[in-house]
This record gives sequence, structure tokens and C-alpha cells, in this order.
Amino acid sequence: MINKAEILMHPVRIKITQALMRNRENGLTPLEMLKIIKDVPQATLYRHIQVLLDSGVIRIVKEKKVRSVSEKYYVLNEEEARLSGEEWKKSSNEKKVNYFSYYQLSLMTQYQNYLTKLEERECAEDGSTFSLLELKLDDESFLNFQNELNDLMLKYYKATNQSAKQDSPIRTIGVTIIPES
Repeated sequence: MINKAEILMHPVRIKITQALMRNRENGLTPLEMLKIIKDVPQATLYRHIQVLLDSGVIRIVKEKKVRSVSEKYYVLNEEEARLSGEEWKKSSNEKKVNYFSYYQLSLMTQYQNYLTKLEERECAEDGSTFSLLELKLDDESFLNFQNELNDLMLKYYKATNQSAKQDSPIRTIGVTIIPES
């Protein structure tokens, strides 16, 4: 079996998990995913959904009978969709660079989509930000920083599940931490 990092970090499966993250409450059918992920052929999407399902990263939350077909709604198993430190350590350096590239490409695609939406709305206000910060921290302070940042992100991530309005825009926060450079 493929390791979890390989399952999660495939470009098509990243798109599927992102679509499911945005639709945590009710899940999505494969046809609904196709409407969101327009650049992936239907057969390819179904194949990658099956890989994610077999690995436990996604699950079927409900089935609905539509004519003579049973339509399946998929949701993300959020715990299974994360890599543990041990799982990450098992990956070769070459694979880590590839995974990092997929991550960066995913952010780039989202940013391009955002700029396109701004252009379509003829909106001059670009609210995106990014920065590079170097901190000189001992190991304990660095670990505390990582834990606090993770807690902060989880706080807002969980809050969006409970109180987000349907018309609220989806905000993408991408964080990369390089422990020593």
C-alpha cells in the first residue's frame, strides 16, 4: 500500500480534499466535485476518490437514491487527512521536495483564482498578504511558537464549522515553517 504522504500529496487528491474541506457539513457527490474541480476528467476523479476512500482519508456520510442510482456524499476524515511527524519522517528528501512543490502549486492556483475573481468583479481592493519572517529562537521557544500557531489556526478552523455564514468567503491561510535555514 502507498504511504499516507503519497496518498495526501497527490495534486488531484489535494484538490479533492480542499473541496471537501470547504463542504464539511453535508459533503459532496463526485458530480458536485467535478463542478468545483473543473480541470480533472471524471474517470480520474473517481479513481482518486476511491484511493482516498480505501485509505480512510474520506468516508461516505450519506447516500441518496436518485432515479435508479445511489448517489454517495463524501466527507473528509480530518484526523486521517493529517500526516503525523513519523509519517513525514519516513518520506525521502526528494519526495518531501515534491510534496512541498505540490503544496506551493496549490497555493499559487488558489491565488490566481482569487486574482481572477477580483478582476471579474472589477475590484481594486486586494486583501491578500504574504511575508517572510526569520526568527532567532531556541528549541523550546520554537516549539512553543509552533504549538501556539497551530492552536490559533485550529481555533478558527473549528469556529468556521460552527458559526460561518453561508455567504462568508473562504479564506486560505498557508503557513510554511522551515526549522533552520
